[in-house]
Amino acid sequence: MKKDRNFNVPITSLSGSKISVFLRLTKKYGIEKRYYIRWFNSFLVSCICTIFGWFDQLVYSLKTKPKDLKDPVFIIGHWRSGTTFLHNLMCLDKEVGYPTTYQTVFPNNIFAFQWLFKPIVKILMPNKRPVDNVKLDADYPQEEEFALNNEYIFSYYNWWYFPNKIKSITDEYLLARTAQPTEVEKFKNNYKRFVKRCLMNTNGKRFISKNPPNTARIDWLLEMYPNAKFIFIHRDPYEVVRSTFDFYRSILPPLQLQTIGEEELMESILYTYSAMIEKYTLDKNRLSSENLMEIKYTDLIDNPKKIIAEIYKNLLKEDFSKIEGAIAKTIKSKHALKDYSYEKNYIDRINNSLGWIIKKQGYQLQ
Repeated sequence: MKKDRNFNVPITSLSGSKISVFLRLTKKYGIEKRYYIRWFNSFLVSCICTIFGWFDQLVYSLKTKPKDLKDPVFIIGHWRSGTTFLHNLMCLDKEVGYPTTYQTVFPNNIFAFQWLFKPIVKILMPNKRPVDNVKLDADYPQEEEFALNNEYIFSYYNWWYFPNKIKSITDEYLLARTAQPTEVEKFKNNYKRFVKRCLMNTNGKRFISKNPPNTARIDWLLEMYPNAKFIFIHRDPYEVVRSTFDFYRSILPPLQLQTIGEEELMESILYTYSAMIEKYTLDKNRLSSENLMEIKYTDLIDNPKKIIAEIYKNLLKEDFSKIEGAIAKTIKSKHALKDYSYEKNYIDRINNSLGWIIKKQGYQLQ
């Protein structure tokens, strides 16, 4: 039996970035002395990836670009709300394209020398995700924010590496409150290129994205893809915050180049949650009812086959039968919901920060 591996890699996922991105970020945010070795190891790998990336650009330029594509689908919602489960199910459709886990770390090295880098990734990466034990593999679907981070500086996931700058990173790269218009335009151009590369890499006709930061980017996504489809999934905020906090604490240690206290981490989660859902609430008015579907996490867990069938019928306008067999094979047993208990101080804090979301999404205040 394959032994479980943990996140004990002496480099960060930023090592797959272009060297220009790597140096620009570390210069902008700084690193702490205790992480110098991790930074240096990541720097060396980034140099190697950048050199190999030149060949990747050459191969990419010679490849035939995808045509006659279907409208993309963006799965959005706060972290720990079921976005991964939904994404994995929808990516069972052989027609869709998506970012792979390998591509999210090495987005600049997918058309040349992937045969060299991917085996290394498979050796180093854990086979299960911390906290929830979701299976991981280099070829599995993954969210694209890490990949965007490694292609260009504009990414909310900069905070994983520089967590004591999380507030300013959130305002600039997630909420765009302090973002420069020129940087936003470069982000959009890079995003469109990234989507195209994903489709080419997985031979897909419809891009399926699962990326929580996109919850605050509906306006940008519509500029790029005017008829894009959106699936917003939500979960009881009491559960979401607890699960997010536990998840962040488990995944931060191998990524960070700075430290952050637990109190500051919790404050940032509440700030981001409220601001992101507020922006989504405003931006979703740009969408027609035909291009937006909102679902509850518990409904997806209780009957995933029914929810996916409704997505195909009402949102995609496609035949669900082409994916029905694959879903039935994947869902062999019902996913167990975690039973949380909360202290009064925690409940009061959630109610004060997120009470309006709890009411708006139809949950009960405790």
